[in-house]
Amino acid sequence: MSNQRGRPLPNIATKSKGNSHNAGANGPSYSNKLIKIYNDTDDILLVGEGDFSFTKALLLPPHSFTPDQITTTAFDSRDALHKKYPDTAEPILKFLEEYTAPEKPVKCDSKKSEEDEDDESFYHDDACQNHPAEVDAVTDGRTDEPKKVKVLFKVDATALTKTKYLRQRKFDCCVFNFPHTGSGITDQDRNILKNQELLDGFFKSVTSILKPSGTVVVTLFDGLPYSLWNLKELAKKSGFETVRSGKFVWEYYEGYKHRKTSGMGDTTKKSQERDARTYIFQKIDPNKKDNAPANRKQTKGQNAKSCKRTKRKRVDTSESDDDE
Repeated sequence: MSNQRGRPLPNIATKSKGNSHNAGANGPSYSNKLIKIYNDTDDILLVGEGDFSFTKALLLPPHSFTPDQITTTAFDSRDALHKKYPDTAEPILKFLEEYTAPEKPVKCDSKKSEEDEDDESFYHDDACQNHPAEVDAVTDGRTDEPKKVKVLFKVDATALTKTKYLRQRKFDCCVFNFPHTGSGITDQDRNILKNQELLDGFFKSVTSILKPSGTVVVTLFDGLPYSLWNLKELAKKSGFETVRSGKFVWEYYEGYKHRKTSGMGDTTKKSQERDARTYIFQKIDPNKKDNAPANRKQTKGQNAKSCKRTKRKRVDTSESDDDE
């Protein structure tokens, strides 16, 4: 599968009842069918980046986004990130600062030679003076701006509009990979609650900087305790519905390594050896018939029962890998 630029689309594997692979003993099975996460022309916001290795991966094949399509943020200051991830953060930040995308050819509909008449992809590198509107359409009106990744520090995922740059923009896709408070709370219930508060705040905050048809992408590790965070319910509480979900494919993100919120090192089990799942959300259409009062009443009752079961159920977290 390829998009408009001819590069493979970033995808995730979808959940399937059959033809499974890499399925755990009690975990979900996945088919080889992949679903699309990003669109070719998306303006993407990355929230809660660690050493920015995911940001770098989006610039590389098979994604190959242009730098000016990406705004990436970290909760910490640059100095704090350097201390947390001394071996990786600064080299990657320097890469982002110096990286410029190859010049994108500009389409021109001026007169073609006879041998070019049948070519539907007639491009040249010089700006087409006769059709300035078409030049702007291809470059998104940013012809005078350097194509660089916008990197922002000390950005709170639960208060995105406090950052002026974000407050003045709208994004097609907002991504939060492996959100975690990193607070080190050993009590299971308090740990779950703190991470639920983080996600709840994120969904509330991201609403105002998302385009009407924009998507929110959240990736979590499979299994406990993450399944107890009730991600879908938290999203729905803020007016989002789950569009689709699928297995996170590590191989699609060259050089990306999940980092612990608290600093260098991996989780108990190497992240690339752990199954993770990506969830894609979109704002709920208020005109949908699915939002009928009767359905809401039924859902409320079901959720109440679910919450009671969750409170009663204690989980041994000694092997849960929730050590971020």
